Amino acid sequence: MMTLMRIHYIACGSLAALALAAMAFAPPAAAQGFPQRCPDGSTPRFPGKAATEIESCGLDGDVKAASPEGLQNEKKNNFCAQGNATPIDIAKLTALEKSAESAEKAKNYKAGEPPPERSFLTPLGEGNVVAFEGYVFEARQECGETVNCGSDVPDVDASHDVHLYMLGQPRKNKPSGTAASHAEECSGFVAEMIPHHRPAEWTACNVNDVANRGLRVRVTGQQFFDGSHVPCSNGNAVGSNPRRVSLWEIHPIYSFDVCPSGDCASGGWVPLEAFDAGKTACNHPACETTSDSSKAPAKKSSKTKSK
Repeated sequence: MMTLMRIHYIACGSLAALALAAMAFAPPAAAQGFPQRCPDGSTPRFPGKAATEIESCGLDGDVKAASPEGLQNEKKNNFCAQGNATPIDIAKLTALEKSAESAEKAKNYKAGEPPPERSFLTPLGEGNVVAFEGYVFEARQECGETVNCGSDVPDVDASHDVHLYMLGQPRKNKPSGTAASHAEECSGFVAEMIPHHRPAEWTACNVNDVANRGLRVRVTGQQFFDGSHVPCSNGNAVGSNPRRVSLWEIHPIYSFDVCPSGDCASGGWVPLEAFDAGKTACNHPACETTSDSSKAPAKKSSKTKSK
């Protein structure tokens, strides 16, 4: 009898040890994977059909789901916005910025931090599908961010966002780094190509080629409020914040179309992946680090290749 009891205790102890070990080595919530269906069962509005190597990173990235940053990350990753795209312009985004600032102030939310809840942003349009027609000031390859699971994913361009700085008119001031170019950049807003299901041709290099040629573009995606930053003030960036007139973005981008000539008012738009078909290599400056890159890998060298 004592022998049987001893075996029983040993077996129970072994099972408990195995359970603890499983818990210790259990993958983080981010490893649950990026959903390939919307909550209602519909197909997400992915820009590309092929899954990318970052699909193991879930909606919340590598932060706690219920945290302010986790809630914001979920919005950043939303490919399930419904309805036809509504046209939007910089004047509208500027007005929405003032409305969002007033709402945050009324709720005593701190500027420059993700709000603890986002319901007040819905009446202002967060989650709507919008389309912007204009020009690219510049595209920049982003470093790692919590939304893309930081250092838990390969440190390659295919794991990180591409930031597009958008203008209503063709860019006038070059090169970057001058007071005039900073002021011009501050008059625009940001749109972002996220890594999930991103076509291989969606690179900072290809977008900058379009920008340097002064071609008109159409950007369609989700209207999103990035509470992690502060907009420009009097034409200048505030501290290390990215230059923009409004914290409202098109994020994520669902489609990016190029007008090869003219304004395409009567049609003729070409998807970037077709416009630059097969061009996937990209040598670019070191990736850009923003205030929400809290778990970013070390800065890359100036020459990297998109995968």
